[in-house]
Amino acid sequence: MLGVDSHSTSALTAGSVRIRPLVDGESGPVLAVFEGLGARSRELRFMSPKPRLSSTDLCHLTHVDGMDRVALVAELPDGRPIGIARFVRHACDATAADVAVAVVDAWQRRGVGTRLAKALGAWAREVAVRRFTVDMRQDNHGAARLMRHAGGRVRPVGVDAFSAEYEVEIDVAPVAI
Repeated sequence: MLGVDSHSTSALTAGSVRIRPLVDGESGPVLAVFEGLGARSRELRFMSPKPRLSSTDLCHLTHVDGMDRVALVAELPDGRPIGIARFVRHACDATAADVAVAVVDAWQRRGVGTRLAKALGAWAREVAVRRFTVDMRQDNHGAARLMRHAGGRVRPVGVDAFSAEYEVEIDVAPVAI
């Protein structure tokens, strides 16, 4: 596990978390956040049980270019990663991108995901991405809440017994991060 001691971090807030871009090929933060996710969080994030990241997963998750593939890392003041948000631009529609956010279990429901989503939206505006698409498990209530807090209009695209797909329109005006 990440080793995030709840006693030493209890005074910290989402506002004290630093958000920075992931460097292309940087695997440490990706692995640390994955390790900080419990089995249920991993299943919700990857839409199936995920006991480990394969080398292909790690390559996909760490390949970023700042334009079409963007990942932002949330770090504690001591540099420990506690969350990652990413988008990958659609090949068939350059104004849309798939989005995903993961926050280690110890920091969920503390505003870190909202800060990451807002920062990702601000980055998206800079590179002409106008909407995010989200494909998630139907029972991922945290992701549904996050979409509502991230700003912009949320529209369901498709929902079935297992999964739900949404589009999130990115606000044109910048929002405070």
